[in-house]
Formats: sequence, C-alpha cells, structure tokens
Amino acid sequence: MAASAGLLDEGLYSGPTALIARFRGNDMATLVAGVPLLSVALTASVRGSARGDLVWAGMLGYSIYNYAYYVYDPAFTDLFLVHVAIVVLSAASLGLALTDLDLTTRARTAMRWVGGLLLLLAVTLTGMYGVSLVRLAVTGAPPMDVLPLPQAQVHLGMALDLTMVVPTLVLAGVLLWRRTAWGYALGVATCVYVGAYQLNYLMARYFVAQAGVPGVAYAEPLDLLIPALLLTGVLALVGHRREG
Repeated sequence: MAASAGLLDEGLYSGPTALIARFRGNDMATLVAGVPLLSVALTASVRGSARGDLVWAGMLGYSIYNYAYYVYDPAFTDLFLVHVAIVVLSAASLGLALTDLDLTTRARTAMRWVGGLLLLLAVTLTGMYGVSLVRLAVTGAPPMDVLPLPQAQVHLGMALDLTMVVPTLVLAGVLLWRRTAWGYALGVATCVYVGAYQLNYLMARYFVAQAGVPGVAYAEPLDLLIPALLLTGVLALVGHRREG
C-alpha cells in the first residue's frame, strides 16, 4: 500500500526533485521486487523451508533499512504512521525470526569466500565514507552523493549504512569465515538484505535520471557488480551440499 501510494500520488513527497524521484524509485523497486520476494520467502517459510526462513529474514532487514529513510526524513508525509508501522513490525518480525532459525546445517564449501566478500564490502564502504568524513573535519567540505541529495539525506544515508549495514556485513563475514552455523544463516540473510537494497538503488538512480537531474546517468557499469556478487554469494551458500 505504501509503495503504491508513493507511485500513484505525485504530491506525496516534498523536497528537491532528486529526493522525490529517489523515493519514487524506492517505491517502484519495493513494489516490483521487494514485496514479491518477501511474499515468496514467507510462503516458503510457512511451509517449513529453512532456506525460505533465511531469505525472509533478509527481506525483513531490507524492509527495516529501506523504510528507515522514510521515517527519519525530516519532512512529514501523509503515510508517516504507515512507514513507522512497517519499520516496527519488520523489526519485531526479524527478532522473532532469528530466534527460530534452523541452525543445524551449513554450507562449508562457500563459507570463507562469501565471508571474505562481505568483509571486503564493509571495509570498502567504511573507507569511502571515512575519506569523506575526514575531509569534512579538515576542510569543512560536505560529503557529496551520486544522485545528488540534500545534505540531510546524505547524513541519514551514511548514518544508516554505518550503523545498520557495515556492522551486519562484519558480523556475518566473520562468522562465515569461522564456518559457524550462525555464519551460514546470517550470511544468506545479509546477502539478500544488502543485495535487494542495491537493486533498490539502481531503480532510484533511474528515476532520478528520468527526472532530468543534471549529472546523473541512468546507470553505471559497476552498479550491477555488487548485487551480482551478493546474488552469487546467496546461490553459493544455499546451493552447495550442507553439513550438520
């Protein structure tokens, strides 16, 4: 409902063109990919699929992260309470899901290289933000965004990435490297969660470019690299023979 309203009501979001287009791109990605994947994973989970449980947990993480942008945006919308409900219910569902995961099996073959990939992404993201933030402290030059977004949104994006994405990547990466059952579970969920949001970013970028924002291309060749690697990681984890 929230995603559909964002696409159908052109006056729902306020602010600069890039910000409005970004939110509408998020809504499109959620509607055409996020909700179907969440629904399929939940159906599989209800039917007793351990892999469905892990994908469902990952999509709940996506839901929390994605709608945190709407909830913590300084501007109110008519759907503010709906967005709050999505974040709160997704967080509660994720907490309950993590207490009931099947941790008796794991895929040893893919554990370490997928863990290394997640750790590499965490280091890259932290390093990229670190350079911008050190430059801010030394020169006062504000961090910039590719899309480009207002400084409040750039700040919010960095805050969410450094508190929600990077720690999750590090935890899952370390546990995968140690070849633990929790590493397997969190590795699958994290690859799904971060990979799904990368697809969301691609859609948002397309909408911003479509809106005619100067300097924003529809896509860059490297934009597909991260979701492709994370998808490969998911397939490697769930596709290999698993051991008790």
